[in-house]
Amino acid sequence: MNTFKIDVEDLQALSRLFTYPEKRPVKGDLSKLSLIAGKKWEMAPEENGLLVLQNNYVNLFINALPEVPCPPYGSFYLEGILMGQSTVQVKNIYHEYGFQTEEMPDHIAVELEFLAMLSTIAAHDPVQQDYDFLLNHLRQWTPEFFKRVEINDDKGFYKEVSRYARQVI
Repeated sequence: MNTFKIDVEDLQALSRLFTYPEKRPVKGDLSKLSLIAGKKWEMAPEENGLLVLQNNYVNLFINALPEVPCPPYGSFYLEGILMGQSTVQVKNIYHEYGFQTEEMPDHIAVELEFLAMLSTIAAHDPVQQDYDFLLNHLRQWTPEFFKRVEINDDKGFYKEVSRYARQVI
């Protein structure tokens, strides 16, 4: 029996929204955000264009002084370091399924993408156990991550993505 709890489309949308924006978010992903926020980012390309999203992403998740306010990695919140034991556990599960990523395995976008992939596999005990493990892993560290995003995002886009993610996860 398939007991996966989160809609695969929500997982995929969140994964795309928490990935560095090479292009503007698609309308379908924006529609997942609150109506006002989704329309704002869809309708105002000058004020809320790709460059604004890219700069905001970098400032929140990659490089800011004196420190990155919202590291998107589970091990940062769970162990206080990057590439900790929890990252190794996540990476080992990915390896079992042949899933590879150039990003760190416990990056929020990667974990969401992998959960979406697991959701599409016919349910059987090992898949369900891995899904439950990864979902629990996300639920352990994302509340603090989302809180940081909501406090530090002065542009509002990732604040809305975090609010949507709170509802889904």
